Amino acid sequence: MLSLLSYGEVLVDFLPSSAYNPSYTPLAGGAPANVAVAYAKLGGNSYFAGGISSDDFGTMLMQQLQDQGVNTSYVNTVENANTAIVLVTLDASGERAFNFYRNDTADMYYEKSQVDKINWQDIAVFHYCSNTLTNEQNHDNTLYALKRAKSNKVLISFDVNLRQQLWADLSLLPARVEACLNESDIVKLSKDEASYLAAIKNVDIPGYVSYLLTLGVKLIVITDGPNEVQVTCASYSLMIAVPKITALDTTAAGDSFIASFLFALSQDADINQACLFDLLENQTLVSSAVLFASKCGALTCQKMGAFAALPSIKALAL
Repeated sequence: MLSLLSYGEVLVDFLPSSAYNPSYTPLAGGAPANVAVAYAKLGGNSYFAGGISSDDFGTMLMQQLQDQGVNTSYVNTVENANTAIVLVTLDASGERAFNFYRNDTADMYYEKSQVDKINWQDIAVFHYCSNTLTNEQNHDNTLYALKRAKSNKVLISFDVNLRQQLWADLSLLPARVEACLNESDIVKLSKDEASYLAAIKNVDIPGYVSYLLTLGVKLIVITDGPNEVQVTCASYSLMIAVPKITALDTTAAGDSFIASFLFALSQDADINQACLFDLLENQTLVSSAVLFASKCGALTCQKMGAFAALPSIKALAL
């Protein structure tokens, strides 16, 4: 089984009982941590690399990662820094809004020295999001990790996952994101994110997708909630329908999708004894992986929370 390393933040989601109930429950979350857990729950070998506080919330996060089967040997335990939290609100359709409390928190402490401890020979896929780009030091450390992954011929997956409210200076976002796009093999965006970044370039979404291909991105995946998923590489472009559901909570749905997509590709690579990079050109296998990912994302939307809502391989078999 090919291993995935997910790099970035783990934090505490304060999730309401429902769209109409103001009582909140603290639950483990954070997009890269969700991806690590989702991959592990499907049966994959999964690592998480990020800073975790030694406070009570941090202890809970570490335990929950381990309980879900995630290898935490690359975690940096941070003293004297709090755990980041996010207050999540839900509308009647289960769609989320966020209020982040993330100022000098433990997730922002992952240095080049920690990256140097990673045994890249054990890693097939490196996954990350844009929340490690919001300040200069974390951005530099992320680029360092990307270059280390690339030099070791690791497939790099970037879920852009924009959270503009985390940026003190939004004018820095386009250049920092693009610096990472230049290093990435798979790029996942929501349609809203694609539209936002395309507008900055003064192009439409198809024009932006074409631009990403010129940067060297090998596969672009654009999700759009209940609507079709757009998948584009240099040799083909697809629109793939997703399951129709009534969403209870969309928290971690995108994380479930990309983790499941990467898991399906890694399975295909094992079965076909193929290089992961070559599989991105295989339209049939990529289509199958998107369908699997869409099913996992849909199942995630039908439960509350992040870790608990991510489907296990046993649940998919039912």
